[in-house]
Amino acid sequence: MRLIALLFLLISPFSAALAADDFRPVIIYETGEDGDRAFIDMMKKGAQRARSEVGIDYQEARLPQGSDRTAFIKQVAESGVTHIIAVGFQNVVPVLALAEQHPEVKFTVIDGIVPPLFQNVQSIVFKDQEGAFLVGMIAGYLSPTNKIGFIGGMDVPLINNFALGFFQGARYANPDVEMLRDNVGDTPLAWSNPERAKTLAKKQFNNGVGVIFAAAGGSSVGVLEAAEEMGRFAIGVDTNQNGLFPGTVLSSMVKRVDKAVYDTLTNGFSGRWEPGIKYLGIRENALDYAVDVNNKNLVTKQVIDKVEDAKDRIIRGLIVVESYEPM
Repeated sequence: MRLIALLFLLISPFSAALAADDFRPVIIYETGEDGDRAFIDMMKKGAQRARSEVGIDYQEARLPQGSDRTAFIKQVAESGVTHIIAVGFQNVVPVLALAEQHPEVKFTVIDGIVPPLFQNVQSIVFKDQEGAFLVGMIAGYLSPTNKIGFIGGMDVPLINNFALGFFQGARYANPDVEMLRDNVGDTPLAWSNPERAKTLAKKQFNNGVGVIFAAAGGSSVGVLEAAEEMGRFAIGVDTNQNGLFPGTVLSSMVKRVDKAVYDTLTNGFSGRWEPGIKYLGIRENALDYAVDVNNKNLVTKQVIDKVEDAKDRIIRGLIVVESYEPM
């Protein structure tokens, strides 16, 4: 670990002392708890890796529930920090409002697109539809019925992208499949309401759905719980959730938020941070599906081979997964 840190200092345009003194990053995030066993936990994993491997010191700022987001980020920006990593699409509008006021701060929004108008703003966006396509194939092949389900956090473009990719993958595997869809809510609380997600999942299962893909942050665990209680199947999101309920979680769409956070911190530390929009997909090893000891008996080798073939075709541009375009 010390060797890695030393290498970063050697390639950095700054001296070791300047790197430590001049790099003061803060990660801003929002969740009902310190973690969520999904998106936020992946963020923390990447930040902790940067700390342990490279020696980067960072601070976390958790947005209090019901707070004015713009005012909160403004307060952080005025506290002497050099870099702000704002996790979540909800931070696009506040960063748009604050970037010009605080040119001394470099802002990175993860999972949201800020128009490339400022030299101190970076956006990191995932091609979620590609990862959702892969787990959609698994659902299409393995659902015991011709119905699959999708439960998202909110009706927003980010989640619509998940839903569209999932349905495309399922239809690729089974052209006759139908999809039912529900959203947990219409406020940020939707990401931390597993009981509501669980109720929606049970409703879908009772309507004949064989597999549900949950893309609802911390609420997704409620969908997995419903599948376990009813003896049905679910698909996890963001991190590998296969082990939460072994035997009923078919797979998980792994979204490498940890990679995005780690790269942002190390690039900032070494002076390689750049403004603009970065897109991360399967080709960049930022999205995948999870197979491990917890689900290896649920997903057959034949299905894995077909999913791997589709994955390769996406990387080579032979399959283009359609992304959601707002009307």
